[in-house]
Amino acid sequence: MNKLRLSLKLLPDVYVFIFIIFTKMLIANKIMGLTSQANLYVFLGVLGSSLVFASFLTIFKFKTRYKAFYVFDFIISILLLIDTVYNRYFLDITSIALIKQAGLLGEVKDSVFALIKPWDFLYFIDFIFVYLFYNKFKKNFIEKETRFTKRVTAFIMIFILGIVFNYQSVKALSRNQPGILKTMYDKKYIASNIGSINFHMIDLYNFLTRNVLNIKKIDEKEIKDTLSWFENKNSNKNERYFGRYKGKNLIIVQLEAFQGFVLDKKINGIELTPNLNKIAKDSLVFKNYYYQTAWGGTSDAEFLSNVSLLPAREGAVYYQFAGNKYDSLAKELKNIGYFTCVMHANRPGFWNRTNMYKALGFDRYENENNFIIDEIQGMGLSDKSFFRQAVEKMKNYDRPFYSFLITLSSHFPYKDYQNKIANIIDVGEFEGDVVGDYLKAVKYTDEAVGILIDELKKAGLWDNSVVVFYGDHAAIPYENKNKLAKLLYGKEDLNTFEWVTAQKVVMMIHFPDEKIKGIDETTSGQMDLYPTLANLFGVKPKYVLGRDLLNDKEGFILTREGNFITNDVAYLKSLDKLVDLKTGKEVDKNKYNYLFEKYRTYLEMSNKMLEYDLLRYKDKK
Repeated sequence: MNKLRLSLKLLPDVYVFIFIIFTKMLIANKIMGLTSQANLYVFLGVLGSSLVFASFLTIFKFKTRYKAFYVFDFIISILLLIDTVYNRYFLDITSIALIKQAGLLGEVKDSVFALIKPWDFLYFIDFIFVYLFYNKFKKNFIEKETRFTKRVTAFIMIFILGIVFNYQSVKALSRNQPGILKTMYDKKYIASNIGSINFHMIDLYNFLTRNVLNIKKIDEKEIKDTLSWFENKNSNKNERYFGRYKGKNLIIVQLEAFQGFVLDKKINGIELTPNLNKIAKDSLVFKNYYYQTAWGGTSDAEFLSNVSLLPAREGAVYYQFAGNKYDSLAKELKNIGYFTCVMHANRPGFWNRTNMYKALGFDRYENENNFIIDEIQGMGLSDKSFFRQAVEKMKNYDRPFYSFLITLSSHFPYKDYQNKIANIIDVGEFEGDVVGDYLKAVKYTDEAVGILIDELKKAGLWDNSVVVFYGDHAAIPYENKNKLAKLLYGKEDLNTFEWVTAQKVVMMIHFPDEKIKGIDETTSGQMDLYPTLANLFGVKPKYVLGRDLLNDKEGFILTREGNFITNDVAYLKSLDKLVDLKTGKEVDKNKYNYLFEKYRTYLEMSNKMLEYDLLRYKDKK
């Protein structure tokens, strides 16, 4: 013990490192809202990870140690900065799987830069003090260089102490939430209990074992049971409206960031979406339609709507599982003679779409290279020009066809770089902020929708097509929820219940004969679109998670964040509360155990189908 005390006494810079990293991580936890679970074990975890990093510094002589100090500090600071910026928009922690998506940053750099705040760079301010510290005491460090044996002793003792602290922290989490470190279903909760660095270490281990070392364990019985679960769930007979629109074209329009509240919304007496409002009167409108996207954003919405499985646990399905075999809407329609095409006027490699669309069964991918970029709005080709050119392409398609259109103009951060929408609508008190910019972008895209409908009518396609409009994901970041509160309720902020139940998106289906229309208030989500359309076009998919909304009114949606909502109640994962939708009051969770079991089952079945590529396994048998 005397040797250890002497060794540590001669390495005061290691103490400085531990203090800086420990403090920095606690501050980051506070900024990211990870302090709700604060307890002794959180501090043990944060201190433990600081000690583990610090232990490696003790091995080096001073001339190398001070360089290692900067390297370790920089890596941790960068990681905390990335976590902070990511959390600002997604309310979550980054993961190693997102490295695969790093190439996307160039495409959405404006969105990323809009989320970075000047004070985020305070994570690096300690570099100044470290520089001054080392320069002041450099001579003393060199003159009193600690012998190698003492440095090794210090390393062993500090490392073991750090591991013990980390073990206690992780053990406490595993005891309170069994299985959470295996499934990683709630990253933010894990980080708030053991510290963000420990989370990233565990996440790295899971990533390596699942994706690099390819360690996968699932036996044949489990595979058969999973496939049977899907088959039994989707074995409905003689559904109402089955095949009613077989032979009609199908046109789906995925509207960028179109949240449900924009419909029928007036800003200073002016309708925000008059064209969608007009179509809604003769369409089937789903009033309580929730987005279920996760880390893949827009691509997750495409996946949910075309495959009816949940997004990946980490990163994006489009990157991690583009080689899978899928039961998809495009494939089912191809099997009954449809030509299938997806249109998105962006770079073909973005979100790995070129590869993924092949896996989904689309015959053609009309991308940026297939459009004339004659008018820019926001991220790329304006929605108005996009829709005009899209209709020209559809006029020449073999009939019947399925066209899946994805818009761009209302993409975050909604900036008017081309000065096209500055005066499109007076947003009053929201002028100049993210909500005001969003409302203008929505107004612009609604005008584009009006053009699309007119062009479809001129081309003779409107009266021979089922046309779907739906939003892909949230529009307003959580950090701006006070602005959303002002817009929706005229108050200063939203509570958790109001925030979660505000995460609805536009969803309507227009039928050529207009015989199915009205308002459907069933709680529904993006995983329900494929099975609903499949029934209407006379196909019966076996491996979908959602259900046909025209034949099943038992509302239920679930998200990767851990929330689920029915027609009557909503589970708020962040508060661990079950709330009555009508009253907003908490109800007894024990009376709804079947819902929690349903959530776990749906999550487990979707994970297995995706992660073990079970349809490809089925074909091999």
